[in-house]
Amino acid sequence: MLLTNLNNIDDVFDRIFKAEPYIRQFTTTGTHNIEHDEDGATLTMNVPGYNKKLIDVSVDGDSLVIDGKSNSGNPDGFTRKFNLGDTYDTDGIRASVVDGVLTLSLPYLEEVKPKKVKVKVS
Repeated sequence: MLLTNLNNIDDVFDRIFKAEPYIRQFTTTGTHNIEHDEDGATLTMNVPGYNKKLIDVSVDGDSLVIDGKSNSGNPDGFTRKFNLGDTYDTDGIRASVVDGVLTLSLPYLEEVKPKKVKVKVS
């Protein structure tokens, strides 16, 4: 029942944000934040205790996939999957890990970026 309600919530958000670039998370665990600006989105995720060499970021179709393996070698780890749609330049995605925080820069495709037009006033 709860899963059905979550799917309905996703449908509502899809309708609200259909015209806006966004990322929707498919999994519900993990602490992350997504901020948008005129150039794209920045996703930050807490990954304390994870070595940056054991974090894999990849694009699979229109999904951004983040996999983390535990430093201890046991099966603990995480996988997060985000829907990118056709809004982001996947070749321009950059990632870094500093002080236990993974930061991803997701630039918009040029045709999606807001355009500014200067109007002359006479």
